[in-house]
Amino acid sequence: MLGELLRNGRLEKGYKTLELARLTKIDGALISKFENGQRKPTLSQLQLLAQLFDLDFAVLHVQWIKEKILSDFGSDATTLLALQEIIEEFSSEPMAKHDPNIDFVLAEIEKLKAKLQGNS
Repeated sequence: MLGELLRNGRLEKGYKTLELARLTKIDGALISKFENGQRKPTLSQLQLLAQLFDLDFAVLHVQWIKEKILSDFGSDATTLLALQEIIEEFSSEPMAKHDPNIDFVLAEIEKLKAKLQGNS
């Protein structure tokens, strides 16, 4: 879960929520909502937090996308079909094989597919 990754990153760096709020100019209550899953950071906020916590932005970004897909589209058969089509499109593109993050992203999509299949 994205919130857990952010909370763990903050704690590992020793930041208190209010200290992080002052440093990032992100409201402390909003940071708490990011961590408890009530809100999602913007991509620029996510990048900033990843940098401050020395976290891999690609990992956070994939989790952000997974949670956005589930919250925006749910776990129905149409969502699963759309994800399958995305995988097929990426798998057939020659450039995809050269991107070092594509295997990670495709693995995360497969995990999401498995979760959606279990819920449909």
